[in-house]
Amino acid sequence: MEIKVKKTIIVVLAIGLLIAAGIYQYIKNGQDTLALLQQGEPAVAEFANVAGDYPSYRLLNDRGELLGYGVIATASGYGGKLYVLSVINPLGEITSVTLLEDSETPLYLHKVIDSGLIQKLTATQVDSGFSEIDMVTGATLTSEAIFNSVRKGAVQIGNDYLGKDIQIETGINFGGWDAAAAILIVGSAIASIRNIKGLRPWLLVGSVLLLGFYLNYSIAYRNFIDLLIGNVPVFIERPFWYILVPGIFLSTFFLGRNFYCSWLCPFGAVQEGLYKSLNLVKFSPSPKIKAAVRKARWPVLWLAALISILLNNPGIAGYEPFYVFFDSNGTTAQWIILIIVILMSTLQLRFWCNGFCPTGMLLNEVAALKRRLKKLNLKKADTFWVSSTNASVSFGLQGIQSEMSRQDKVYAFASMAVIILVVVSLIENVWQ
Repeated sequence: MEIKVKKTIIVVLAIGLLIAAGIYQYIKNGQDTLALLQQGEPAVAEFANVAGDYPSYRLLNDRGELLGYGVIATASGYGGKLYVLSVINPLGEITSVTLLEDSETPLYLHKVIDSGLIQKLTATQVDSGFSEIDMVTGATLTSEAIFNSVRKGAVQIGNDYLGKDIQIETGINFGGWDAAAAILIVGSAIASIRNIKGLRPWLLVGSVLLLGFYLNYSIAYRNFIDLLIGNVPVFIERPFWYILVPGIFLSTFFLGRNFYCSWLCPFGAVQEGLYKSLNLVKFSPSPKIKAAVRKARWPVLWLAALISILLNNPGIAGYEPFYVFFDSNGTTAQWIILIIVILMSTLQLRFWCNGFCPTGMLLNEVAALKRRLKKLNLKKADTFWVSSTNASVSFGLQGIQSEMSRQDKVYAFASMAVIILVVVSLIENVWQ
């Protein structure tokens, strides 16, 4: 009974810290508007709100002279909404572009910034159409979001205050490959429900090629944080996101089964393929050591969530090796994690999935939640949350070293290396 009380206290404190971090970030975001506008135009001394779909301001210097207009427009990147301040002078020229807030993976965002895209958008006329500006290969969604934010703001100011008549195309951004990916997801869910095992290899291969290499789409831990804090993209700009993330999340709950990991996950399929094609050694670590490693995920996940919420950037929690494998983009720690995972996957079936993957663990909890709700009654409500999370801040390896076999020690060493590198990856993401 005493152990359960301690676990309950740990869970409450952990959740309380996450809530406190969210409140802090909410208060911090309510910063002074003048200071915000001065990031784009330091000469602004005063401003006046003007009408528009996006927050817009008339900018004046200390002599009351019109400097131009500032507009804060948003668009959907890979991780959620970006907020971009564009300053436009009375002649209709964009004089500065400032990224105020984003939820992108730092590595991809810096790739866009280093490409010079923001500089290309600056000094552009609002009615130019932006036709000569190319997106950044390897970070298309992030660069498109910055581009679209600037274009939206430019069109609003140009049409409403500069006497322009700019027309832009609007519509749902849902192409043929998105439709193919949606069909693949639905097919995997149906095949899982009907247990059509003959389709499983083909679905996994299709997922590797389409979701992995071509689209670079995957459910990641950062997506759960996005949902938690309400950082979701605009539907017409990223409709497939709603199919992939909330769609699979809700499907997992209503079906009571995690079909994504076993029937669809591209990186899981790669690990399984490595094991089945290259496994030449019988490698069987004890269930006890595997369970200890799985428990170690909880404090790591909590740390990733706390840092992401505190810094208002879910992209920081993107430590999984998925993008390193399929897109060759990642931090140094993520590359080392990938190497370890590939080597261990030739010995252990789905090494990353079974020991470290945050997505699989959370989807399993969602599926288990549905099953528990069927059996739940009011008398057990007070113990439900502790038993469902199996909360523990211990890495669980103390006290069992003397019982470990040589294979257990290899598994434990590789696992601890991955856990340490995950923490290092979080630090790298913060300092990107």
